[in-house]
Amino acid sequence: MSAPPLRTLTPEGTEILIEQLPHVRSCAVGFWVRRGSRHEGSAEEGLAHFLEHTVFKGTEAYPTPDELAEATDRLGGHVDAFTGKEVACFYGKVLADQLPELVHLLGELVTAPRFDTEELVRERGVILEEIAQSEDQPDDWVSELFYGGFWEGTPLAHPILGRRDQVSGYGAIEARAFFDHTYRAPNLVVAAAGAIDPGPFLELLQPVLARLPKGTAHAPGALARTQPFILNTPRKDLQQANLVMGFPAPDHRSPDRAAVHLLSHVLGGGMASRLFMELRERRGLCYQVGSYLSPYADTGALQISASCAPAQLRELVQRTMVECARIRDKGVASDELVRAKLQARTGLVFSQESSSSRMFSLAHQTLHHGELRSLDQQMAEIEAVTPGDVLRVAQELLDPAQLGLSVLGTRRGCDIRPQDLVA
Repeated sequence: MSAPPLRTLTPEGTEILIEQLPHVRSCAVGFWVRRGSRHEGSAEEGLAHFLEHTVFKGTEAYPTPDELAEATDRLGGHVDAFTGKEVACFYGKVLADQLPELVHLLGELVTAPRFDTEELVRERGVILEEIAQSEDQPDDWVSELFYGGFWEGTPLAHPILGRRDQVSGYGAIEARAFFDHTYRAPNLVVAAAGAIDPGPFLELLQPVLARLPKGTAHAPGALARTQPFILNTPRKDLQQANLVMGFPAPDHRSPDRAAVHLLSHVLGGGMASRLFMELRERRGLCYQVGSYLSPYADTGALQISASCAPAQLRELVQRTMVECARIRDKGVASDELVRAKLQARTGLVFSQESSSSRMFSLAHQTLHHGELRSLDQQMAEIEAVTPGDVLRVAQELLDPAQLGLSVLGTRRGCDIRPQDLVA
């Protein structure tokens, strides 16, 4: 049986999480920065993501991209990074005997990037291609349109990749400025899980932590507020209309988070969900439909996504609103809730079965919930949800007056209208 995770806070404010897993021979480490695209200023859109790319173009110990790539391959494992709305992460998974090299490499990325001007020009072109690719993928682009409308006027509406016109102007000066006020000790969380001895691991971290600037120079932005909207965007090159519709939902730390999670399962979380059965199986209106939660520090969205022929778009939206109204008026059946709880508990258990998933879980709980909860505690939170809880949150959230909706690929006469949202 594994020991409880070790949680340490350095005097400078860096949080360190370690979970020993005696049954594995691998280890996973992530360096998490408590800043993402929502913490960018109006002149910084896309810089968090730009930085995630450009630190891989060379560091003090690995001056060129080739040297950094060779060092990564010598680990024999996996190293990657991503940027989100509220965090950026640099992580890797290796065999236990490669842990010192992994920590050194990740530490270089978060403390010692070179920001070579020529390399950044090349990487800027790569990021512009990534933006173009996102625009060519309807499910990605319709989601960006949703965020831009639902949280319009707030940094949460910033596209993670940034806007083409701004990214085109970024270089070493902008990267260094954002790095200097963001990559600081209080903004860093280090999470590790697997075949790791806490004492030696903390010693490995010391040279990395010693290089981090002290104090925070980049405060989180203002609270984000949702707003209802309807956005129809024609695209002649698409055969299907792609849509995202969303209702305001609780933040990460809400006491209703488990009830809303189960509501999402019932609504569109599986093959027996309300929307899948009604829209696909009974009506044949679409191939895929589902619902999911997007919680943040101060807000959230319960989102529904689907794609269908433009001629069927209005019926799909209308029948979706009918299913939302049914849950809002009558709640969920006991067998639906039992099935949703089993899905949620199964997902939790599956997320505990590798060193990398345990590392991600540790970081997620600390960054977003502010606490570490055992698997049993998380299971109990799910089991404690009653049909009355689900009915209550459905009545609070599934209100057409609060709905945001973006559609990409509409045709003449197929636009969504306000009357389509009234069940």
